[in-house]
Amino acid sequence: MLETPLCRTLGIELPIFNAGMGGGVAGTALAAAVSNAGGLGVLGMGGLPAAVTREQIRLLRPLTRKPFGVNVILALAEEGQVAACLEEEVPVLILFWGDPKPFVHKARQVGTKVVLQCGSVEEAEAAAAAGVDAVMIQGVEAGGHVRGTTALSICLPAVVEAVKPLPVIAAGGVADGRGLAAALSLGAQAVSIGTRFLCSEESTAARPYKERIVAAKAEDTVHTLLFDVGWPNAAHRVLRNRAYSEWEAAGSPPPGRRPGEGIPFGKMTIAGSRVELQRYHIFMPLEGFEGDMEYAALYAGQSCALVHTIEPAARIVAELAKDARAVLQSRLS
Repeated sequence: MLETPLCRTLGIELPIFNAGMGGGVAGTALAAAVSNAGGLGVLGMGGLPAAVTREQIRLLRPLTRKPFGVNVILALAEEGQVAACLEEEVPVLILFWGDPKPFVHKARQVGTKVVLQCGSVEEAEAAAAAGVDAVMIQGVEAGGHVRGTTALSICLPAVVEAVKPLPVIAAGGVADGRGLAAALSLGAQAVSIGTRFLCSEESTAARPYKERIVAAKAEDTVHTLLFDVGWPNAAHRVLRNRAYSEWEAAGSPPPGRRPGEGIPFGKMTIAGSRVELQRYHIFMPLEGFEGDMEYAALYAGQSCALVHTIEPAARIVAELAKDARAVLQSRLS
C-alpha cells in the first residue's frame, strides 16, 4: 500500500527518507538504520569537507547493503564535495540551495540518481528541465534551513502538477504516519523527515537538544535569518532561545549590532577538529558540545509538536509505516 514508483526506482521498500541534516547530524548510524528498516537513509554532509564526505560514505557502506543517499548543500559545498559523491557512485545524491545542472550528466554516467530540494514551483520546474530524477519540495514549516515560503499542503500539490510525471518528495511538517499518508494523498511519492529523526537515538545531535525538541510546541519555533555566521541571508527555523529573545528585545538589529556578537558560547568537535563557536553560528549542538545551548542554533520544524519521545530510528520508520497504512486503509474502508 505504501510502495510508490519512486520506491521501485530507488530499490527501497518504504517511501521514507531521513532528512540529510547537515554537519553530520544525519551520520552513518542514522542513515544505516533508516536504510536497513526499508527507507532511504541519507547522510547529512552539508558544511563538511570533501574528504570527510568521502570517508563517511565509505564508513556507511559496510553498515547497510540497502540503497542510501548523501545530502550536499551547494551554497556551502567545498571544492570536490559533489565530485567525491559521484566518484563513490552513491545511489542517490540530494542537492539543496543551488543549481543541479552541472552534475546531472556525470551522475547519470555513474548510475547516481539526483534529487534537488526546492522551495517553489519555479525552482522545481527549473530542476526538472535540468534533468534531475526527482524533486523534493520543502514547506515553510520545515526545520533547519528553509527554502520554502508556503505551507507544504499548498506547494506540494502545485509542484506535483507542475513537474508530472517526475516524482516528488515532500519535506516539512511530516513527523508521523498521518503526515506520511497525507503527503502521499497529495501526490508525493516519498517524504523526507528531519525533526522526528533528529530525535532518534542515532542522530548525532546533543541529547539536551533532542530533549528540548521533545518538550517543544510548534509555537516555540521561529522562522528567521538570525543564525547566519557561516551562511548569511539563508532563512531557517529554530527553537526560540535566549539568543533569539535578547536579539528581539534589542529591536532585532542587523548583523554587526546584535547583542553579544562575536562572543564565544561553546565548543564542539566538527569534522574531527575542536571548534569554538561564536554567537549566531550556523552549527547546531552535536554530541560532545560544551557550552550554553541558549545561544546555539536549535533547528526544529513545527512538527516538534508531534515528537514526544527519543526512539531508535528503525522503530520510528516502523511506526510511520504502520500508522500510515492504518490511515490509508481506513479511508479505503
